[in-house]
Amino acid sequence: MLKKETRIIVKPTKSIIFVALLRILQSAGRFVFGYLSATTPGGLLDVEVAPVTIQIIDTMFFLLGILGFIAAVRLLLMRKWGYYVTVITSVITILFDIWGVTIQSSAAMGFVVPVISLIVLFAKKS
Repeated sequence: MLKKETRIIVKPTKSIIFVALLRILQSAGRFVFGYLSATTPGGLLDVEVAPVTIQIIDTMFFLLGILGFIAAVRLLLMRKWGYYVTVITSVITILFDIWGVTIQSSAAMGFVVPVISLIVLFAKKS
């Protein structure tokens, strides 16, 4: 006789929905900036950098965009690993943007969503 798996359905709270929506917006922005940077000769930076640096930036934009969407969806579905992917993606984004600030100061805007995400998620976890 096979046991039927029981699943407890948990609805996301307003704070989880807020974080997920922020992550979706930031991920969409990362895709847009990655696309614009990849299709604009010399990228979107105010300073001249090596082509390999632009390729790294574009790749990270796309990678963080994909991870952000995955994290947001899994977070909304209230999957445990959605929480962890969101935290990991936030930390990676912060580290990437710390490096980005050394190239262009406007990269500091990238800190906003991951920091808010971490604050809300850590407050929720405790």
